[in-house]
Amino acid sequence: MQKNTITSTGLLLAALLFPLGSFAQQAPATADVRDLASSPRWLTTKVYIEGAPQTDVKANYPGVVGISTWDPERNRYEFFYADTGESKYNNGGGGYFFVTGDNKTHILIPDIGPTKTVIRKLETLNRSEFTYSREVPRDMAANNPLVRIYVVHTPYTGTVNTTPAITPH
Repeated sequence: MQKNTITSTGLLLAALLFPLGSFAQQAPATADVRDLASSPRWLTTKVYIEGAPQTDVKANYPGVVGISTWDPERNRYEFFYADTGESKYNNGGGGYFFVTGDNKTHILIPDIGPTKTVIRKLETLNRSEFTYSREVPRDMAANNPLVRIYVVHTPYTGTVNTTPAITPH
C-alpha cells in the first residue's frame, strides 16, 4: 500500500512539474504501450543530441545505454549492461513505468536508487523502434548546461544473456 502511495504521489508531482502541453512535438497517434512487449529485450542503438541526429554520442551517455526489458501488463521495467548482461536494478535500473494516456510521456519510478522519478518524452514506439527524449546535463556531467538527448532502441537479437533482478509475481 505504501508503494502505491509513493507511486501516485510521484505521478502527481510529475504531472504538475511537466504539463503535457509544454512539449513541442507529439508522439505518433499509432503509438501503443503494448508495442514494448513486442520484443522481450530492447537495445540502445543510438543516442543523439537535439539538432544533430547524424552524430551518435552513446559513448558520452553510458548511463542510458544498455538492454532493457518492459512488461506492460505489470508496468515493470529493468535495465541491463549491454556487454555483460548484468542488471542495473540496484542503481535505480528497475521499477514501475507508465505511459500517459495520450502516449506522449513515459514515466519511470525506480524501486531503489538515487533517482525517484524520470520523465521522458515518447518520440517513437512501434514494433521496430522505441525512442524517447529527455533533458539532461551535457555528457551527464552535473554542472553542464542542459541538452535534449534522443535515445533510440531496437529489438535486441544478440547473444548476451540477461538475468533479471526483478522476479515476476
